[in-house]
Amino acid sequence: MVFPIDKRLAEVLWITAPDVVPQLCDTVRDVPLETWNSTEDLYELADIIEPYLEKHNALKWDFIWTMERHFSEPYGPLPKAKQTFMAGIPDEFLQDVGGLPENAGTYEVGGVSDVSFKRPDDIEVTARPYQYEAGDDMPEEYRAWLSKLFFKHGECMMPYFGEAAKGHKSMFSAIDAFSLEAAPDAESRLRQQNFSAEEYKHTFQFYKLYQEFDPEIPVQIYERERETFRAYEQTAMEKTWMDRGLYNMFADRFGVYQGFQWVQSSYAPLARVSLLVCKDERGHGNMGYLHVRDSLAHEGEEGRKYAQQRIEEYWYPQFMASFGSDDSRNSKMWRKWGLKELSNRQMRDAFHLEMVRVNESLGLDTPDKDEALARGLEMAEAVKARMAGVQAKSA
Repeated sequence: MVFPIDKRLAEVLWITAPDVVPQLCDTVRDVPLETWNSTEDLYELADIIEPYLEKHNALKWDFIWTMERHFSEPYGPLPKAKQTFMAGIPDEFLQDVGGLPENAGTYEVGGVSDVSFKRPDDIEVTARPYQYEAGDDMPEEYRAWLSKLFFKHGECMMPYFGEAAKGHKSMFSAIDAFSLEAAPDAESRLRQQNFSAEEYKHTFQFYKLYQEFDPEIPVQIYERERETFRAYEQTAMEKTWMDRGLYNMFADRFGVYQGFQWVQSSYAPLARVSLLVCKDERGHGNMGYLHVRDSLAHEGEEGRKYAQQRIEEYWYPQFMASFGSDDSRNSKMWRKWGLKELSNRQMRDAFHLEMVRVNESLGLDTPDKDEALARGLEMAEAVKARMAGVQAKSA
């Protein structure tokens, strides 16, 4: 009998991950090989090694979701993840070519089963998953909507190199610097460093994706992002470690859901990149979760009140609105061309139900979805006005 994952591989992968729990690395190193290989079942293994987890002040639940995040389907030989708000991709986003089966059903979260993953019937889908590769002949309308998707949702490496790069820098360098300085302990700083490295990896992956589609797009996206980022700077996170954790917990989980939409994209290069990035973004959201969990433990009731206030007044409204309007024409056209699968409402509802579980596990309340959406749309209009002002000054 051999456990499907080599314990040495687990330790090597975990220590470089944004959601690393170093105590788990110590635990795995300490577990004898014969003990590790005494079962093929993850949950049985977690029970068997519990004395080692306790010895290194590690939690059994952290061990389970960490294993599932790295090694459950579709990323490894372990069965589908059960700790679904920390690992994995819902089956409905991984169907074979041909669309969802009639019995695709609903997305169950915490006993709630009211988010249908069936494709909406308001549009006719005209492109199948993985239909187009870079360089293929494409309908002009398809090319236009794919380009718009890149601009709307894209992130890009700084596309200037050598002499041309002088005077340019990453838009997130100031945030990265704050996070590294503000980290309250060595474990948090390690996670933040791993996070930054992985985000720069993503900018390369998307830079390559955009360049293969159109060599001019990386510069255009980068310059547009600079304008957008300047507008958002005025509504940025507060300079507290808790708020930075909340940002990652919400923003990177939102990124996971964006990626879910693309893992069966009709543009094959986007689908392949998204499958990889979804796994990473899970880790980024988990990093935020760990930082919030640690902050709540250290700050007590005052910390809980602060986190609840920030969720209600800023973070939840922002990310409810970030999915877009229910009657979005962009959403319909992207779904028509197979560039997204589900409506904005479906994705927002699924995100909300997942956040209910996340917040409950931290002892926090989840705001009313509709009220948060209304507030978020108001915030979005204010950002648009600031963007218009930035663009006017640049003209």
